[in-house]
Amino acid sequence: MTKPINIGRHTMLMLLLLFCLPVFSQTNISGVVNTYYGVTEVIPSKACVRLNTVTGLSNGDKAMLVQMKGVTINTTNTVSFGDTSALNNAGNYEIGDICYIRGDSVFFVYMLLNAYAAADKVQLVRVPEYVSATVVDTLKAAPWNNTTGTGGVLAIFVEQDLVLNAPVYGDTYGYRGGAYIVSSGTCSDIAPANGYYYSGSATSPQSGSYKGEGAADVAASQSGGRGAPANGGGGGNNHNNGGAGGANLTAGGIGGGNSSTTGCTAMRQGLAGKALSSHSGKKIFMGGGGGAGHVNNNLIASNGGGHGGGIVFIRANNMTGNGHKISANGQVGGPALSDGASGAGAGGTIIMHVNNYIGPATVEAIGGTGGTEDDGGNIRRCYGAGGGGSGGVIYFSGTTPAITVTVTGGAAGSELGRDALCSPAVLPGAGAVGQIIPNYTYSSSSILSNSYCSILLPVNLAFFKASYANGNVLLKWKTLQPETIQFFSIERSPDGNNWTAVFTRDAVEQIHDYSHIDPAPATGYNFYRIRITKKNNAVIYSSVQKVYVPTKNETVHIYPNPAGNRITITGVRHGSSLSLLDISGKLVFQKRVITSQRSVVLELPHLPSGVYVMMVDGTAKQLAIH
Repeated sequence: MTKPINIGRHTMLMLLLLFCLPVFSQTNISGVVNTYYGVTEVIPSKACVRLNTVTGLSNGDKAMLVQMKGVTINTTNTVSFGDTSALNNAGNYEIGDICYIRGDSVFFVYMLLNAYAAADKVQLVRVPEYVSATVVDTLKAAPWNNTTGTGGVLAIFVEQDLVLNAPVYGDTYGYRGGAYIVSSGTCSDIAPANGYYYSGSATSPQSGSYKGEGAADVAASQSGGRGAPANGGGGGNNHNNGGAGGANLTAGGIGGGNSSTTGCTAMRQGLAGKALSSHSGKKIFMGGGGGAGHVNNNLIASNGGGHGGGIVFIRANNMTGNGHKISANGQVGGPALSDGASGAGAGGTIIMHVNNYIGPATVEAIGGTGGTEDDGGNIRRCYGAGGGGSGGVIYFSGTTPAITVTVTGGAAGSELGRDALCSPAVLPGAGAVGQIIPNYTYSSSSILSNSYCSILLPVNLAFFKASYANGNVLLKWKTLQPETIQFFSIERSPDGNNWTAVFTRDAVEQIHDYSHIDPAPATGYNFYRIRITKKNNAVIYSSVQKVYVPTKNETVHIYPNPAGNRITITGVRHGSSLSLLDISGKLVFQKRVITSQRSVVLELPHLPSGVYVMMVDGTAKQLAIH
């Protein structure tokens, strides 16, 4: 007689999960999926940050904290201008879980790993989480905005499979290149032409064009000139010298110089953006912006210095590349005709925490090419091309995978149409090659907070969150003390009164994070709670989560899109929350649906043209306004 095999409850549940997982549909993603919040105060003792708004954030959300500025630099009017004397908290970052929101304060499950200075542009980036996701159109970051201190970061968590059917794009979303501005024709071959900083906005004359932006903010009076502010490229000086390339963890390229033999002949090209330090991977930076070239003729429209690449963070179990690209490249420097050309932006930072790479893919953080200078064949007048931006940095959680990985520095700009009577060309420099770093672990704290997470939430539970996507309800919870718990039971109710257990699983010591996917929720409202049975047989319950499941083919649509001042939203219901955010994450319009109709017409306030995000009950829809 065959002896029966004894399979434990935990093992059986895990087997059932493995057999069920392949049937779950994927979430289609595209556009800007992150939302961005300016941090106004950091309270380390409470694992808390205060934000400019908390609209769109929920308990259980995953978030990245990152400080964008704060490097201390030399500000003397010498060749040492912009040298880094202290990185301070600039570049500090971490991934954490939100456990509680009270007013404008957000509390994390774990104590903060790093120190942050809110005055130096700290932002919180909400990181969306998916069971599986397919990129169906370009997935991108919002551009960095130095005024709000937000943007420039693209970050996602995918529990199972990430499929690329379109690119993941962080190009040019980093630190801004020096602005293009037209100066008067006045020139000088002596002081002050040889200075390292000026006000970039002064145009009569503009003694030095705008520097590229980097991790150190500079005063308006020092915003122009050849000195390089940390990883930002220096601007070309009067007269018609080229701007320099931005930097990341390696240096940018110097700008090209004036080699004329008549008229204005001062050779004062922009100095190269300076390499920063990652402090062994504890800090991450966007690519530095390129410095602008000095311009007085304005014979060709120019974009000024190239913008740096942004920050891209991807965590997934499996990634199917389908030949698509994940990039954080720097922008090409602006060209010039009989003026100084501009420097390029540096490559940004990419963190790839992926276990398995399937099929071909490209991951690149390339420096931009310096701007091309066309001297136009003018007799004895030859000016400076732009410097190249440095390559960026790419981190992998394991060994470097067998895909295409590129961190090349940007080439120096070309100088065309030179007259033979000019002095030898003063050539710009290429940006340095970036870095590829394997076996990297991203920053995340593991020290449990003793603040509101343990005081205000149910005993033993850091958070419990339920969310609907493509026919499934994803349930996530985190326990603070798994060693005291015997098992969890997920209970579901159609009305919040009559409960049925739909899933049970054991707690495991040392494992704090748990999840379950309900593949068959009822249409309409579903209520969920967790019944926690402790090892001493005590029973406690979580808070109740309510999820709305639409009927088949019921989806949210917004039209027209692009829109003017009036839109129609279908697929809403009585009580639906509608929030319109600008690209920086700032709330600009909010309304709650009070009709039982499935569509609503909204009159929007007068808004600047651009891309916005309409949040409908937590679901983000991109909306263009013209």
